[in-house]
Amino acid sequence: FNSIEHFDMVPFVDPACTASGILFDKTSLLKFLLQHKTDPVTGKPCGKKDIITLHMDKDDEGRWQCPILTKPFHDHTKIVAVRDRETRSAHVYSYEAYKELNVQPKNWTDLTTGKPFHPKKDVLILNDPNNEEFQKTRDVSTFWHIKNARSIKAKNEGKESKVRHSVTASRIMDQISKEKAEKEEAEAREKRKNEDGSSSATSKSKKLKIFSDDVTGVRYTSGKTSSSFTSTAMELQVDDEAREATQEEILQAQFRVMRDQKKKGYVHLHTNLGGMLLELHCDIVPRTCTNFLGLCEQKKYDGTTFHRLIRNFMIQGGKASKAGEKDVSLWGEAFEDEFDDRLKHTGGGILSMANAGPKTNQRQFFITFKSCPHLDRKHSVFGRVAKGMDVLKELERQPTDKKDRPLDEIVIQKVEILVNPAKEAEEAEQQRLEEISKERTEERDRKRASALGKKKSHGGSTSGAAGGSASSKNKDGKGGSSSTIGKYLSKSNSSSAASPISSGKAGSRKDNDNDDDDDDDEGYDDLSKLKVKAPKAAPAAAKTKFGNFS
Repeated sequence: FNSIEHFDMVPFVDPACTASGILFDKTSLLKFLLQHKTDPVTGKPCGKKDIITLHMDKDDEGRWQCPILTKPFHDHTKIVAVRDRETRSAHVYSYEAYKELNVQPKNWTDLTTGKPFHPKKDVLILNDPNNEEFQKTRDVSTFWHIKNARSIKAKNEGKESKVRHSVTASRIMDQISKEKAEKEEAEAREKRKNEDGSSSATSKSKKLKIFSDDVTGVRYTSGKTSSSFTSTAMELQVDDEAREATQEEILQAQFRVMRDQKKKGYVHLHTNLGGMLLELHCDIVPRTCTNFLGLCEQKKYDGTTFHRLIRNFMIQGGKASKAGEKDVSLWGEAFEDEFDDRLKHTGGGILSMANAGPKTNQRQFFITFKSCPHLDRKHSVFGRVAKGMDVLKELERQPTDKKDRPLDEIVIQKVEILVNPAKEAEEAEQQRLEEISKERTEERDRKRASALGKKKSHGGSTSGAAGGSASSKNKDGKGGSSSTIGKYLSKSNSSSAASPISSGKAGSRKDNDNDDDDDDDEGYDDLSKLKVKAPKAAPAAAKTKFGNFS
């Protein structure tokens, strides 16, 4: 179930199709249509307005799947697309979901958007493995652009550089290329975050297998066992294993350590007009401080400028200045605000996060020149200028243009970390998790040894559960063959102790003085004093009319 990206049989990235239902990569298809104005499958006239953008869902492993049944698509899966003519797009589903939720109840509304559609005109069959006629139409050798590949190549040979697009077409192509590049960059960033950890707060912790109860104190299961018993789409699981901790749970555990430490962070902000000592409230707003300290550790602020300055208000900086670099947080995405009534925009020198609304914090920050109570609970305060207020006043006196940009660049030359509670909390949490992992490993080894029937003897040797020691010793401590029967009775004791019982009379043992002295310690002399009655003879079997059954 793959598309033809650039028409060279490469799996598609941004799926699209025409009315024929053949899937292509949108960028490749648009480029072909703008150049040839012909459907690459049928050879009929076709333009960019005939492109249908396909909205397809992916699972955790990156496979295309049905968004309703969450089953991955395969070559043997029948697949349909429901068109939305207003937006020239379509949502893709498995035929199984379409049949049960649309066809059988005669519900002709899109399962995702809820918009009505025509069951014959707006439904495209993308794959039908049981229809031979349909499969013939998917034969690549019958495609128009394959049959006419040589003529197309000869026609375009030497003219590739002379192809000129209209302003609108060029803008569309640039927009698509930009969106594709951003999507690929986001996927690469997400992959790096999953493999290596996106921050120093979790990079080391990801090397360990951390479970939810290790960081939250509550045991959550993965849910795979119950799901496998109720869903045929999942593999059967019999072990009710614990769920691994998420990145957010690991971070929350580190933030709790930072709050318990009750330590402030300190950094030295060096500018071309002087330096300032910043105090960070790591014990009150740990997430915001961890983001700032992590970016400082990565030297993201070194060489940047204060790009906005408003007298009697604030000075703003931290914007990415390198080409191609984006304003992203330590974790690669915006994070939520942290507000506390103890931290307000009171007085000058307050360090706070710049944002574009709730939960949009990234990396930019600002320092106030005066009290700004209207910013309370709108911007997260996470520090203050502890030393260097004279430098801050010098920054305020710098001239600006009409757009509040300093006429002379104010450069952040370097940010030096002096005290980093986030790093200390990370190391402490890492050590705790390593100890938990070690204990878990030892407990697993003990259970495995117990299941195999192994145990530690007093002498340090390992013996099986069914057998005893390989060698035995006499009671005097000397080695040799065993003089005992079983575990407790010696040969002499067992024979002498059995004689009065077998005779049925009470009597003393003969020549006990000739036996070992150790027999007295065993307490078997009491057997001679026992009065054992001889067993009575069994009564004769009663005669019956059926005969003697004895």
